[in-house]
Amino acid sequence: MTKATVCHVSPLSIHVYRWMKAFVQRGYNISLISDSRAWVAPKPKSIQVYALPTLRKTNFAQQFIPNSLKIVRILERINPDFIHLHVQHHYSLPIILTRHPYILTSWGVEVLSLPDADILIRSVARMTSMKAHRIIVDAHCLKDIWIRTGVPQHKIEVIPFGVDLNIFNPDVDGSNVRRKLGIKENDTVIISTRALFNNHYNIECLLHSIPIVLEKCGNVKFIIKGAGPLESQLRNLVDALGVSEHVRFVGLVSHPEVAQYLAASDIYVSTPFIDSTSVSLLEAMACGLAPIVTDILGNREWIENGTNGFLFPPRNSQMLAEKIIQLIENKDARKRFGERCIRIVRQKASWENCVDRMEAIYQSLL
Repeated sequence: MTKATVCHVSPLSIHVYRWMKAFVQRGYNISLISDSRAWVAPKPKSIQVYALPTLRKTNFAQQFIPNSLKIVRILERINPDFIHLHVQHHYSLPIILTRHPYILTSWGVEVLSLPDADILIRSVARMTSMKAHRIIVDAHCLKDIWIRTGVPQHKIEVIPFGVDLNIFNPDVDGSNVRRKLGIKENDTVIISTRALFNNHYNIECLLHSIPIVLEKCGNVKFIIKGAGPLESQLRNLVDALGVSEHVRFVGLVSHPEVAQYLAASDIYVSTPFIDSTSVSLLEAMACGLAPIVTDILGNREWIENGTNGFLFPPRNSQMLAEKIIQLIENKDARKRFGERCIRIVRQKASWENCVDRMEAIYQSLL
């Protein structure tokens, strides 16, 4: 099998980091051109990174052309076999100028918001998608959007950001986490593992459900895993609601540690009002937690209400609280949901299988 030279053009997110690391381990020569780095993303090792000034709305008109020219020069110098563009449709313009083939991976809010975007954004996205060799999305709802944009169905592949089942599985021991957080043996634990830097994750919805839950169930603890600029606001809300004794903010933890926090928990809650496939949800499912998630397109692809979890209307704290209480009081349902979730992730979202499928696309470009 030919091992290619691949240049990624992308913000450095945890998702892009995982893809690059996987292909470095498979012997590919990987580099990255990036104008931004998510502060939760690890610093890449064994990968050449070409850093550009960050594009923002306030400097886009002044910085886009200089960044584009730098991309052209870098690509001409390293001459990759092909380019893997993530998310940033506008950077397809310099890529097209170099005549290198490219694939596009797009996910989340950027694609979900396309139908309502202005005509310029839609036009650039359509051009990017039509000239791409292949488009990778993490959910079928995103595939449907691209098809409505005019992209031929055969060009679009649904590959989720899969789960490393060696790390996330029902055999992980969470007892140390429970001891560290002062959680008693008879406490039921609800966990959220979404980031605290995007309002659309809507963590407030979970926090507002807590007093309602505590009116019916006393031995309950809530773990909020994540960090970000919204953390102080969320902590203040917990104090204002008078539920601090029942909530544990644990900040950022390493990927293997996330599995331990999930293993220490019984119920997983996810509250976004817009999202595609959530890796956090898949990780919780792989560990056998019973999920309660918002009734949105991305979640419906993984959770069938009442079969392997519960769906509730976005922003509806009352309904969320009722679902949490229902699962606290029904351990058999939690076990049944968790077992079904484990099977689903093993069948549809193992990381090894997802990397194999991406590699097949890489090889088709050689």
